[in-house]
Amino acid sequence: MTDELKAELNSSDGRRIFADFLGSIGKADALEKFDMLTDLYYQVNSVINISGLKTVDDVYIKHYLDSAYHWDKFSGTVCDVGCGGGFPCLPLAILTDCDITGLDSVGKKLLLIDRAKTELGLKNIKTDHARSEDLAKLGRRFDTVCARALADVDKALSYCAPLAKTNGKIVLYRTQNESAATTQTINKLKVTLKETVDHLLPGTDIKRRLLVYEKN
Repeated sequence: MTDELKAELNSSDGRRIFADFLGSIGKADALEKFDMLTDLYYQVNSVINISGLKTVDDVYIKHYLDSAYHWDKFSGTVCDVGCGGGFPCLPLAILTDCDITGLDSVGKKLLLIDRAKTELGLKNIKTDHARSEDLAKLGRRFDTVCARALADVDKALSYCAPLAKTNGKIVLYRTQNESAATTQTINKLKVTLKETVDHLLPGTDIKRRLLVYEKN
């Protein structure tokens, strides 16, 4: 890690807010791994544009805190559909014992996850370069399937629901101006909306919504 990045980390309000969050859930010691992940993030993003977020504050708030805020909603086997550079799957891998698969149809986007798995010693995450439809046809099923910043709600649900086990959860990260899926989509995919969780990211004015579905 460069001295410049160390200085940015030490002066970052976003990192401080995220550190407070980790402390509130009893995971304060995880901050070191997130700092290591930040170093990797900048290394990879300088070669492959996996995200438009450039500032340290944005990385800790809009990637880490947003991904991790509802970490306790995840259990068992998890598939992050359209995972891109690794959000939410990388923060979830750091904070939980879930067996996590990061799934994306664009292979180069998986580089950060693959490097983080090795360099951060994350044994509970792996990547799969494939489309969700192909994985579903192979019969792969997960306890929890999630998607963040992936298409509109109906389309995101259509990508995720076929990968969920019966009684499994589908967790969609959304903004508060987005509604739940239409009744037609819900009936077609045989899911039930179990929970809508609106929240502010701590220390910010960012309004987020979590839609939690159950596979029937």
